[in-house]
Amino acid sequence: MTFPTPFKAIVLLAIAFLFFAGACPAGPPQPGKAGELPRPARIVSLSPAVTESLYLLGLKDNIAGVTTYCNRPGDARTKPVVGTVIEPDIEKIVKLRPDLVLTMSLTNQKALAKMRSLGLNVLTYEIPRTFFGLCDVFLQIGRATGTAGEARRIVDAARSDVDAIRAATRKLKKPRVMIELGSKPFFVATADFFVNDYLEFAGAFNIFKDAPSGNVGREEAVMRNPDVIIIVTMGVSGKSEREAWRRYMSVNAVKSGRIFVIDSDDVCSPTPPGFVRSLKRIAALLHPDFPGGPE
Repeated sequence: MTFPTPFKAIVLLAIAFLFFAGACPAGPPQPGKAGELPRPARIVSLSPAVTESLYLLGLKDNIAGVTTYCNRPGDARTKPVVGTVIEPDIEKIVKLRPDLVLTMSLTNQKALAKMRSLGLNVLTYEIPRTFFGLCDVFLQIGRATGTAGEARRIVDAARSDVDAIRAATRKLKKPRVMIELGSKPFFVATADFFVNDYLEFAGAFNIFKDAPSGNVGREEAVMRNPDVIIIVTMGVSGKSEREAWRRYMSVNAVKSGRIFVIDSDDVCSPTPPGFVRSLKRIAALLHPDFPGGPE
């Protein structure tokens, strides 16, 4: 789901909370399957991962609003925009008259409290720290939207695929890997982030698994001498950062040319199926003989 990296947020100074005569009326809840809650007719999503989850759950037509960062699948770009992940535009959200607002814990707490005080039904999920936490959030979204059965089917399939990939890489030699999440400041994945699971499940060793913080210096990365460097493009120019590493010829990853760039949308805000896709790709990058996992 959305990944907590350092970035600048616009300070919320004031928001006018107005109801408009032309506001879209909330439609009647749609019936869910037996034993499930009704499907909300109008849902506002304040997280890219939540938005993609709603599409996977067959709720494309129930999405009434999204954030500026919700760009997957492509159809999400056609939905009304209601601000950012951190600073939602409450006036726009109120105007949409949603039955349900789904957010992650990154969203401004004052904005969440204000929406609830206005009578909006707001559910907030914690940022997952593991693949299994990611699956749990997906299941919670399914329960809240009357799609619990479909959510369970998707999660079970993803877990089965992950088990197969782990089995396929278990006996392969474990390369020592660093996942770089930022360059200014230099920031890496530790055991506290679910992206660490990509390495654990792909049969690799995270050289910064034991670090108390991901905010380490490049010099420390050089000293730990990774066999492979994976650069995640979270505000980072992958090409220029890969070139920056060429100056450190003592590093195994540089000498062997094993510096890879991966798009942050794929790695840092996945759904369970998205996690599987990224895991397959990372396993293939780390192990030339990797069979590719389940299709």
